[in-house]
Amino acid sequence: MGSVRVKLRSAARTDLMLVKRTLYTALSWDPDDPIPPFDAVVDHPEMSIYHDGWMRPGDDGLIAETEGGAFAGMAYCRQFVNGEGAQGFVDAATPELALGVEPGFRAQGVGRRLIRGLHEAREAAGIKHMSLSVSARNPALRLYERLGYREVRRHGDGIVMCADINIRA
Repeated sequence: MGSVRVKLRSAARTDLMLVKRTLYTALSWDPDDPIPPFDAVVDHPEMSIYHDGWMRPGDDGLIAETEGGAFAGMAYCRQFVNGEGAQGFVDAATPELALGVEPGFRAQGVGRRLIRGLHEAREAAGIKHMSLSVSARNPALRLYERLGYREVRRHGDGIVMCADINIRA
């Protein structure tokens, strides 16, 4: 695995389009299984819960950019009070993680840096755990496992995972 030089910056309210892009990238990880067009996916009610009202309390994110300012990826999290239909919901105290790394930047340490950085930021805010939902076929599953995520339950091809974010992997 190689490594690429990127800068991490905190996400802002003005980064809503990058949040949507991250969500779409996370969902379209398998080039052999294409998904509907961007707007049809991110604006669907089952997916819009991951970005509507971006930067509400509990939202946080980190963005990876190259020295030239090109978007390389993003990790963000959102807390859901009662599940609100979130696929990776565990409980109201556990934010759900979304990770999207642009294809040209995958397998170069970008995702790991983004997740670790987000863990540190959320831990500093008093959060103890983070959850996610991932396809059992997604190669990112191995990254999540290396970072301490463990299976909580399955739903079809999906796996809901949770990690103690104060554990350094």
